[in-house]
Amino acid sequence: MMHTIKFALTFVFQILLVYALSNRVAIADEVSDLSSYQVQEITSGNYVHVGNFPPQDTHNHGDVANIGFIVGSKCVAVIDTGSSIQVGSLLKDAIHKVTSLPICVVVITHVHPDHLLGLNAFAEDLTVTVYGHHRLPKQIRKRSKYYLEMLQRDLAVEDIGSHAIDPSRITTVDSFLTIDLGDRVIEIQAWDYAHTDHDVTVTDVSTGTFWAGDLVFSKHVPILDSNARQYDQVLKKLQSLDVKHYVVGHGPLDRPWRDLVTEQRRYLDVLMSGVRTAIDTGVSLMDAVNTVGWDEHDRWLNFELYHRRNVTTTYTDLEWED
Repeated sequence: MMHTIKFALTFVFQILLVYALSNRVAIADEVSDLSSYQVQEITSGNYVHVGNFPPQDTHNHGDVANIGFIVGSKCVAVIDTGSSIQVGSLLKDAIHKVTSLPICVVVITHVHPDHLLGLNAFAEDLTVTVYGHHRLPKQIRKRSKYYLEMLQRDLAVEDIGSHAIDPSRITTVDSFLTIDLGDRVIEIQAWDYAHTDHDVTVTDVSTGTFWAGDLVFSKHVPILDSNARQYDQVLKKLQSLDVKHYVVGHGPLDRPWRDLVTEQRRYLDVLMSGVRTAIDTGVSLMDAVNTVGWDEHDRWLNFELYHRRNVTTTYTDLEWED
């Protein structure tokens, strides 16, 4: 048992390494030139910058997440800020090209650096309210040192101190919050354990546009930084939503919403079923990571980067299942 725990801890540590594996990209995308940074209006007032596929590295400048903004008649809400102040500033410049209205809200969907570390491009303006899950400040304090070191190592950012996030800057959301941007109401919802233990989503009520953060992936293998059982329950709720338009954390936005969620739930079912069988038949964690769910390999991008960690996280949870 101690050997299993030591092995599990090694893989759990990889939760913090998932965005640092810059030399093992599983998709041959050409890197984007940040000088040609673009946003697209996917529906009225909702603008998205579609990032490259993870992992982040110096070639893609860490520009790997889908981030963007919603424009009301009074002000603008930003949804995630990218992996660095450089990327966040590019998003900010894109906003100013679309509208002269002030930015009043920034929503951080979760702590992962490709969604968070551009925050200080916006947070220096104290008129901007920054929202996040009530567990987000704790996660920022817990992970900040490593994320800043990773920023320097993998993206060659020299001034990492300027990227340090003040957890007290976060206005926390415990369950559900509505904000009026002027003739456009957005809803921020805090979820329980899913992709992480602190995900929030944003809905633009007038257009039915759902900003999912990393609760849902498109083509990219789901990444589990929490609990597979509870993640599936959250996805079950998302599957039933009447989503007219959506933004996921990574991947293209051109497939039917329910198809994405159904596909992701199927992956989690394969993961949990395979892990339960492995545990019941005495397969060790060391062997399970190389056998459970590998029939999924060709269905997902970056599978080999993240699937073993998903198996590890699920095994160490289900090992104690009643």
